[in-house]
Amino acid sequence: MANNYPINPLLRKSLGIFYLTLIAFLSLLPTSNLPDIPYFSGEDKAIHFGMYAGLGFMACWSLNIRNNRLKSYPILLLFVFMWGVIMEILQRLIANGRSLEYLDMLANFAGAVAGLLAYNYMVKVNNVVVLR
Repeated sequence: MANNYPINPLLRKSLGIFYLTLIAFLSLLPTSNLPDIPYFSGEDKAIHFGMYAGLGFMACWSLNIRNNRLKSYPILLLFVFMWGVIMEILQRLIANGRSLEYLDMLANFAGAVAGLLAYNYMVKVNNVVVLR
């Protein structure tokens, strides 16, 4: 069922920028401010995957990518991936107890792909995206 009340494009983009800023904040937060509770092996990679799946989806939704998805996805994927690379480099440069990890970059990339695929699925199969 299509949503008859579209969200203002400015609000849509503002929410996307907020999510991007949230990822930057969480990525650059010193490790001393994070809980030291191991939930399971590889939890860090799962968190990276989830955050960047959300970012991939949010990037498509914020920009309301519906037409020319095949042209837009590689650009968005590159942007989301590069954001993750920049966050990893900043973690290395800022003495906050964090370090650059290539597996985090891989988890970020896999999450970004999953987010774009989820958005594509919702647009293609359902022809609707929540909060149009």
